[in-house]
Amino acid sequence: MKEFAIKALRFLPLLIPLIWFMRTASRGLSYWFSPESTMNSEFDYMKGSAIDRTFFIVLEVLGILILLSRRINWKQFIKENIWILILYVYMGMSVIWSDFPDVSFKRWVRTCGDLIMVTILVTEIYYTVSIVKILRYGVTILIPLSVLFIKYFRDLGVTYDITGAMEMWVGVTTHKNSLGQLACISAILIVWKLFTKYYKWKILDIPILIMSIWLLQGSSSATSRTSLGVFFFGLFLILLLMVIRQKVGILKIFIGIVLPVLIIGSFLSSYFYSVNLFQWIIVQTGGDPTLTGRTYLWEEVIKIAKNFQPFGTGYGGFWIGGVANDLWQTFVWHPGQAHNGYIDVYVDIGIFGLFLLTIVIISVYRNIFEMLALNSEFGRLRMAVFSMILIYNITESSLTKPTSLLWFLFLIVAIKVPEKFPEYNLTLERDLQKK
Repeated sequence: MKEFAIKALRFLPLLIPLIWFMRTASRGLSYWFSPESTMNSEFDYMKGSAIDRTFFIVLEVLGILILLSRRINWKQFIKENIWILILYVYMGMSVIWSDFPDVSFKRWVRTCGDLIMVTILVTEIYYTVSIVKILRYGVTILIPLSVLFIKYFRDLGVTYDITGAMEMWVGVTTHKNSLGQLACISAILIVWKLFTKYYKWKILDIPILIMSIWLLQGSSSATSRTSLGVFFFGLFLILLLMVIRQKVGILKIFIGIVLPVLIIGSFLSSYFYSVNLFQWIIVQTGGDPTLTGRTYLWEEVIKIAKNFQPFGTGYGGFWIGGVANDLWQTFVWHPGQAHNGYIDVYVDIGIFGLFLLTIVIISVYRNIFEMLALNSEFGRLRMAVFSMILIYNITESSLTKPTSLLWFLFLIVAIKVPEKFPEYNLTLERDLQKK
């Protein structure tokens, strides 16, 4: 009983990030308690939800109190993560020139909550164990619930597109893309655990993996194809890293050449020629040349965004429903994002913001390669998840988005901590326990 009480007290500070993670991976409280209010687009985009706003503020305050109670070397932490913090400061400054400063400020405060929660996790004594534990607990709850909703409570777990013809699985989320993100991350986490030595898998992991893959594959019209493709990419990286281990030279070439060409080429070709490089690749393989209408949206967004360079419209100031721009009049499906994370960063915080994000990405990869050179198992997970997120944002959008599951995970794998080989501390602790 005493050991249980000790474990419970140790887990208590992690409860706040766990709740935050489960909220970012599912739907807002307003969707559960007042679903009819979420049907009002003006309410949703301009006023927001008082229930969700209060919920986030309470969690952020509790998170700050937890951080203040810890002995953290803030000088070292800031030094190690200076570019992420500069990006956040700049995002906050951009609220000043937003046409909707109140909405932009609320969104910035909310995304600061992501940073607070991740900081709690990475300042734990065995931070990698805490991160894996939080993710595993979250998906162990949300994945079965999603399956349950889709199979037996279809009014909660299934919806339809704007035409009413195409069925979409949403599970505990609000959109098929959000469900795809959740299932994708769940599946790659468990696959990684199956190949690790230090982070043991549990008996429930196998059923969760099966359910995650079931949610991913679904039917071609019911799930997110992007998430399915990104999962296979992450699986390939996990297996590749298992084979090459410390010999990361080949991977450096791939990460250093192929990914930048794909990502930067996609953005630049969209900007100058209205033909995305990724779109061209899809066409060569027999896919839809419009990427289900995305290319038309990219063209229109880029046209509007050129009027706001180099600093953008202000953080969260572009996608304010049909109020901030006339895209809702052009596209009947009422887009709330550009379906390209890099274009969204560009329109929100401009070329300068995109430049800062690029520096963050480069610094994160350098840190990950340092971990991989020491054969860190957590480093393999970081590499897979980080690369998956960057690929995902070519046709979807999550970068810098407040309370977005993939932005939360971006920060988890991006925040730098002093330990380059965290498994050493785990081994030492277990050896001491055996003695």
